[in-house]
Amino acid sequence: MEQAKTARELGFTEPEVGYEWNAGSTPPGDSVPGRWIVKRGGDNWVVLFSASNGTEYVIHTFPPDEDGERTAKTMALKLVDFAWGRQK
Repeated sequence: MEQAKTARELGFTEPEVGYEWNAGSTPPGDSVPGRWIVKRGGDNWVVLFSASNGTEYVIHTFPPDEDGERTAKTMALKLVDFAWGRQK
């Protein structure tokens, strides 16, 4: 798996509170369709699962720094891979 890049590593400015990064969605026909999101909170990065019915589930929170952003993105990408059966 390729390492997730932070906004700074991609040449962008520091993401503001409320910034969202879409890591990917569940496969077609999944029993609980939705997508995994990494969101910048006021004092953390949070990995969320956003179900298609609008319910959001907090999976895990990380520190508000660049390492926290990278780790949150990596976790979200792994969750997408698990959903698609690409990782066990």
